[in-house]
Amino acid sequence: MPAGPRPDESASKVSVPALTPAAAGPPAPVNRWVTAIWVVFGVASLVYYLQWLLQPERVGVAPLYALLVAADLFNAFHALSFWATCVRDRRRERSCEPLPGKPRVDVFVPTVDEPLPILERTLRAARAMRGAQVRVVVLDDGSRPAVRQLAERLGIDYLARRERWGAKAGNLNTALAATADDGAPLFCVFDCDHAPLPNFLERTLPQFDDPTVAIVQTPQVYGNLHSGPLTAAAAEQQALFFGPIMRGRDAYGASFCCGTNFVARRDAVMAVGGFPEDSLTEDIVLSTRLQARGLRTVYVDEPLAVGLGPEDLASYCSQQLRWATGCLELLVRRPGLWRSLPRQVRWQLLIATSYWLTGCTVAVYLTLPVLRLAFGWQAIGDDAAGFFTHFVPYFVTCVVNLGRLSEGIYTFRALALSWATCWIHPLALARALVGRRLQFRVTPKEGHAGLPLRLVAPVVVWPTAFLAAAVYACAGGVTPGELNNVAFGAVGSALVLAGLAIAWRQSRALARSRSPEQAASPATAVPAASELAATAAVD
Repeated sequence: MPAGPRPDESASKVSVPALTPAAAGPPAPVNRWVTAIWVVFGVASLVYYLQWLLQPERVGVAPLYALLVAADLFNAFHALSFWATCVRDRRRERSCEPLPGKPRVDVFVPTVDEPLPILERTLRAARAMRGAQVRVVVLDDGSRPAVRQLAERLGIDYLARRERWGAKAGNLNTALAATADDGAPLFCVFDCDHAPLPNFLERTLPQFDDPTVAIVQTPQVYGNLHSGPLTAAAAEQQALFFGPIMRGRDAYGASFCCGTNFVARRDAVMAVGGFPEDSLTEDIVLSTRLQARGLRTVYVDEPLAVGLGPEDLASYCSQQLRWATGCLELLVRRPGLWRSLPRQVRWQLLIATSYWLTGCTVAVYLTLPVLRLAFGWQAIGDDAAGFFTHFVPYFVTCVVNLGRLSEGIYTFRALALSWATCWIHPLALARALVGRRLQFRVTPKEGHAGLPLRLVAPVVVWPTAFLAAAVYACAGGVTPGELNNVAFGAVGSALVLAGLAIAWRQSRALARSRSPEQAASPATAVPAASELAATAAVD
């Protein structure tokens, strides 16, 4: 396959948004002893709360009490796991020692129907990577003549399939098979909206000095933060995951491939049968199969590629539903996946997959105050003072620890958006339990004004029901127990409404910034390198 001419350096230049700590420079020094003390306080306050909650005399209405205990125990497990993971925060040394010679690397960019300007930006950036002999192959599952012409114009390889089996995993497996004869020993994968920086390979390839390393994963960061508060909130959620959480997993030897912005050994991937085509989370399944053979996925915490985040509520929900369904399917329908994994890897895999049940616990917390105020059904059979005395210390330490361990990345808007879309997790669980497979769809790359009723209605029901129940309960005077539930219901409803307000503000911004002609043009979805929010060049 021909190498083709090199594109203009200026046309492939990509910048990094300042949201990520690595892009903005080193974070302010964190006193590990103070953080450790707060974590100890968190554990102590959790024990203090649970030993009070789990007494027989606390049982109110038994089914509601059971739901509350289940939700609290689930979140306690995740709080303890989050603290234990982030305390191990490992910042892998940024080795710049190149591999001997100039290794050959195949770069695969799968695409289906994404706008051409987005795809071209990534292809040009991929061609501009330094540190290896690079061959870029665009994998066009849409079989679009325009993509073929783009590949010819850029001088890169083009591959299309007649049968689109296996979605993205099948597309990648086809590419591995088609390039087997003259394929490079290493290959990269970039989603078509994630453009690598020129130094991507220089930073990642040195990790392959270790023969047990099969995959090197890098963060996913969003460059379109200027699109609005919803995109920024989604970016903060990503930054928490790809920051302290992934660094902690790397320290435990339990990193996972995350689908894009990674480099892999071809022979290692082929030895486990390539990318699994029967899962929405082929990246995680691939990592576990490699780990079962003693091969590792390592994490390099540098923003080495810049992507596009969801620009409207529909895109965000589509992305979250796909991730949630895929992870929960691993949790409930693939027991064999876990058996041969090391204990620490099983633990981190359990955290990663069961996280997508947190929306179910949010639904419990939103529902219980409504039932108490409307019908008098109380989950806990104790006075309000007892609950506050035992719960508030645990709640405060959780908030403080989240702020310290996330280095301030995760803000109120990220939390509010997750509460406003909590209905996604029960829906994903239902799909996973009944085995209903989602068709793999790429996240839409263009925002659209408006809030679809089907996405708003499932969650608006809680604030509406709470308001009605609170007015009804308070009409004849307020007892301490009712006041307790009014307070907690108000906090939950405020979070839900704040999340919806974030989506509405972004929708309004899109409507103001795009004329009808611009909204129909995919070119408006691609920020120029100079327009990426708060950019800072990375060498």
